[in-house]
Amino acid sequence: MCDYTPTWLNALIFNFNNKVTKVIVSFVTECLTLGRRSMKLNNFLRCGYTFTPEEYELETKYVITTTALLIIGFLLAISSFFYYISGDITNATINALGTVFIIVSAYLTRIVGKHNYQELVYIMSMIFTLLILYSYYATPDMQPVSTWIIIQILASFLILDIRLGILITIAYSFFILTMNDILGYHSIQYVLLKITPVIVGLLIIYMIEKKFRTTIVLLEESNKLLEDRVVERTKEIELEKVRLDYQANYDFLTELPNRNKFNHEIKRWIEKYTFDVQEFAVFFIDLDRFKRVNDSLGHNVGDIVLQTIAKRVNKIIPTTAFFSRISGDEFTLLYRYNDLDEVHMMAEELINIIKEPIFLDIQTLYISASIGISYYPKHSVYHADLIKYADISMFEAKKHGRGIYTCYSNEMTNILEEVVLMETELHTALEKEEFILFYQPQIDSRTGDTIGIEALVRWDHPIYGMSSPDTFIPLAEDTGIILILDYYILKLGMNQIVKWKDKGFDIPRISFNFSTKHLQEKDFVLKIKSFLEETYCKAEWIELEITESHVMSNIENAIEILEELKSLGITIAIDDFGVGYSSLSYLKRLPADKLKIDKSFIFNLKENDIDKTICRAIINIGNSMGLTVIAEGVETEDQQLFLAQMQCYHIQGHLYHEALSVTQLEQIL
Repeated sequence: MCDYTPTWLNALIFNFNNKVTKVIVSFVTECLTLGRRSMKLNNFLRCGYTFTPEEYELETKYVITTTALLIIGFLLAISSFFYYISGDITNATINALGTVFIIVSAYLTRIVGKHNYQELVYIMSMIFTLLILYSYYATPDMQPVSTWIIIQILASFLILDIRLGILITIAYSFFILTMNDILGYHSIQYVLLKITPVIVGLLIIYMIEKKFRTTIVLLEESNKLLEDRVVERTKEIELEKVRLDYQANYDFLTELPNRNKFNHEIKRWIEKYTFDVQEFAVFFIDLDRFKRVNDSLGHNVGDIVLQTIAKRVNKIIPTTAFFSRISGDEFTLLYRYNDLDEVHMMAEELINIIKEPIFLDIQTLYISASIGISYYPKHSVYHADLIKYADISMFEAKKHGRGIYTCYSNEMTNILEEVVLMETELHTALEKEEFILFYQPQIDSRTGDTIGIEALVRWDHPIYGMSSPDTFIPLAEDTGIILILDYYILKLGMNQIVKWKDKGFDIPRISFNFSTKHLQEKDFVLKIKSFLEETYCKAEWIELEITESHVMSNIENAIEILEELKSLGITIAIDDFGVGYSSLSYLKRLPADKLKIDKSFIFNLKENDIDKTICRAIINIGNSMGLTVIAEGVETEDQQLFLAQMQCYHIQGHLYHEALSVTQLEQIL
């Protein structure tokens, strides 16, 4: 038995032993249990239907009408019961019929479908009309008439609107007055008692209808406002989505696709051209020395340069290509080709259009680019490898002079692996003190006297033996190890100078090459002071050589730091003079003592008139400014003779001495 079974029903089952009775009682119990579970108020008022938000008007009509029928049915049932007790069988029967009709109406409403209610109401209205007529016939005192008319008005409200209710009210009022006259009832009070409930019922329904209509209008307006807000918000979300998607895939400065978009695109190209058997090239484009533009002219100018170059490249590439900016001054290009000549022509066009002058308000800039190229599927069918190979070949282009393009080859990967290995070995070499110093004297060609000495570092590699600085200094510069290496060399050289002084050697100043990266260090001068104090080396015993082109990249800062060093007593030399882009207005401000002519101008001095002219100009500038001019890389007597004729007497090179070890230098001192 179910937990919901009433106590009296359990007792009834207990008292009846007949199996048929038990089956009937069990069936009734299950029906009651099912009814309790399913007949929830919300479900009953909505006649068991589910309504969508758009059907709220229909839902409201169902709820109001079902509620009214429920109340009227309940009152009719009570009236029928009391009429029956009082012995008025006729009125009891009529009220009972009304109750039954209401129950039947509620049941039929649940099964005919929520959009077929009007047909059902028409039918039930006819039934209630017959019941009204029968009531007049059966009970001349007209006890139930008002109730039936109210039901009819309620039905008219559900079918159409209040106008039909008013029409029915007038018709029934006329009907009551007519029937009263026919039946001989002439009491006005009696008639009013019958008509008044009808009028009151009509007013109540009218107020409900008016409130209902007002509510519907408000709901419609609210829904319209809500829909407008939803539409507006949806548009905002869509716009925000587009904006975020743009930010995720495009560069805000140049409006080119960014690294993320490029990675998606190259994967798509690989997937597409795997089936189409089409080849394409990956260009890795890097602007040469772009950092100097930002450092010297500011990031605003740098941004203008990037935007200008992006627009220029976009004009010359075909619509089938894909051009993107993947980082600061790095661009990539996916280019479909039919033969390799097309790739070479495109690379040349890119280099030429990038190096065209960029005209600014205050000056004109010249920017070059180094380009690395890899091929699909020749070099790889994987996007990561294609990008890496193009990147490697771009660095190879920089190594060979910049402003050129280089196509990838397998040997480049081997070189890169060697570079990575060497970077690790550089750190190890510093820890194991594998770097040693050699010294090359600077000679006055007029007297043969040693007027200075340059300290040159060598790497005593445990496997490859003695390595020249050309093999590891560029890597040390790129990786930042040069900062540690310079301090190591300087401290090592200071200790050696002190040893020589203690032995009584009368040695001139010893110069040390220093990376201009140190000029960015806030405590650079303090470190030099600490080394001097720690090694007991005097400042006037040493000279620091700074590369000209690097000094010019941040001239104001360089001047300030070099003046501090000079105030300590340290001599300053400008190394590799002539290969940079010094302005004489800047040069005269530099607190320099010496100019060193780069050996590239000395090598072909006899045959090359341009080199002669450049050397003569440098020597004249240096002499006129009271600077000592030293020529590097002098290897022949002809070179020395030409330099002497130009009034440059201080030379350094193999003509007199190669780089010497400590012992060899002590012998000639």
